[in-house]
Amino acid sequence: MTDRLAIVGGRVVTPGAVIENGIVLCEEGRISFAGSATEAAAEEGSLIIDASGCLVMPGFIDTHFHGSGGDDVMANGVEGLQRISRALLKFGTTGYLATTIAARHDELMRSTEDVLAAQSRDAGAVDRAEILGLHIEGPYINISFKGAQPESAIRDPDFDECRELLNAARGKIKIMTLAPELPGGIELIRLLASNGVAPSLGHSEADYDTALAALDAGATRATHLYNAMSGVHHRKPGLAAACLNEPGIQAELICDGVHVDPKMAQLAWRAKGREGLTLITDATAAQGHGDGTYTLGDFQIRVRGPLCTLMDGVTIAGSVLTMNRAVANAIDFTGMGIQDAAFTSSLQPARVCGVEDRKGSIEVGKDADIAVLNADFSVSHTIRNGYHVFSSKQAVGL
Repeated sequence: MTDRLAIVGGRVVTPGAVIENGIVLCEEGRISFAGSATEAAAEEGSLIIDASGCLVMPGFIDTHFHGSGGDDVMANGVEGLQRISRALLKFGTTGYLATTIAARHDELMRSTEDVLAAQSRDAGAVDRAEILGLHIEGPYINISFKGAQPESAIRDPDFDECRELLNAARGKIKIMTLAPELPGGIELIRLLASNGVAPSLGHSEADYDTALAALDAGATRATHLYNAMSGVHHRKPGLAAACLNEPGIQAELICDGVHVDPKMAQLAWRAKGREGLTLITDATAAQGHGDGTYTLGDFQIRVRGPLCTLMDGVTIAGSVLTMNRAVANAIDFTGMGIQDAAFTSSLQPARVCGVEDRKGSIEVGKDADIAVLNADFSVSHTIRNGYHVFSSKQAVGL
């Protein structure tokens, strides 16, 4: 397998420009050149990927993600996580945060151990997306806004168990979703922020003033904007209103047309701009598998087309969205440009994962994690750490 690769002829999306007839050269896992095809050429021995008619984007990073390919991040151990990491490549996703749901403390500890073990086993591997850490969604959330979270596992903040989890994770917890209005919620935000974890407000009935107090304590994010939170009301502005209005809150957005109406996605874009939004999937084990019955934690969930629900057929339970479709939908729903879409699906999530120095954009010196997309945003090729790891087309050697 050659350690030189060239992606030629596509529209290359960099932070500074969209380069027509571009070329991206990769060597020893890093990007060595990104610019016009008139300014550089592939070296002899390179693997050539013809990207004519395609978009060349940084590999996607999904920071709120529960499963794919039939596997749930909490249900199938280290081997399941490895299968998930391989499955994600077909969607152009090259990095992700394994996301838990509300669970008993021992279950969260076990899931954390599994994620750390999978990271260790996969160190240096290129045939799978990189696990960049954990997003702990719950258990310290509001039972009235539980959504598809298991009621039996939801509880008020417990500082001893939270500290134990943080210590066990050894810095790998990047985000924790919590409800700030719970007893101890504001103090928990301070604890998380002081330990390098981004506190994310969600599954919450917080009013605007409580959201401001949370922001002052160190909260920086909001979990799946609009969903499972107090809403936008002209006399009782809730958490969603605060998310839209306060620049210090960076909000996740699920652009699948199920969780959020396209018009509300457009409102979020106009209110927040690209610095204030992160595209996520909130995907479950059903991602990429079609209709059927799957698991989300201890729950069974039912999938029919784009709708993923609990077995009641009503309560939305994650999604089947993929990051390449999230990007396509975000552009369609909001009118954002392709550079904005790359920012909100790659560089912005890389920042919260603490890897923006090496991932999230097509720039010289960064990891060669790249998604080559057809005109309809289906994935043509995925490059992981400079290696060609997924293809719906043929690559050739030079």
